[in-house]
Amino acid sequence: MQSETDIYHYTTPPQMAKYKNITPTIYRQELKGKILVTAMSLFKREGIKRVKMDDIAQALSISKRTLYETYENKEQLLCEGVIYEHQLRQEQLRQFTEQAENEIEMVMEFIRQEIVLLGGVNPLFFSELAKYERVVELLNEEHEQKRLHSMKFVKRGVEKGYFRSDINYDIVTKMSDAVVQHVMMTRMYEEYPLSEIFRNHVDILFRGICTDKGIAALHL
Repeated sequence: MQSETDIYHYTTPPQMAKYKNITPTIYRQELKGKILVTAMSLFKREGIKRVKMDDIAQALSISKRTLYETYENKEQLLCEGVIYEHQLRQEQLRQFTEQAENEIEMVMEFIRQEIVLLGGVNPLFFSELAKYERVVELLNEEHEQKRLHSMKFVKRGVEKGYFRSDINYDIVTKMSDAVVQHVMMTRMYEEYPLSEIFRNHVDILFRGICTDKGIAALHL
């Protein structure tokens, strides 16, 4: 399974085509990948606001001119980084889905990935994302895609007897969204790690929607 840092043969996803302003070459494509990995790592560790384009160039040992020839500004870089990481996670989950025996195994893998992700992220990263309009648009599109996939996933789980059929999952989804908003608005992450908040939330959520068969297969 490909890791987040293993993108030295990076290719630009179709959604990113509107941001390209130079003729792609192998070197440029590899450089774009390295810049994305380094920048997103810095953004997550320090928060977006604290990281300057100078910091990214210095971390990569490249000139500011080279960096700006590849990405016009920090927002463009952040947009492409968000798209890339979303696609990477989707591909990882797709590969696991092909191997998983049932929906419960898929749930467990999703939880594992999210806990690993949140464990290494400064909460400032998430709160500062909202300040970038184009990034918010991308995240909203991603959220809608996730919602549609989740509904299909739950429907399969219900049909196989893992999830309860007497629950309105549209309400559950909206309540889960409200929990996320509450965590960010109240800055709960200053009291508890994001990974711990997430683990407790999904523990209650999935135990609540699982049937006895689902709970027997769930190892939280």
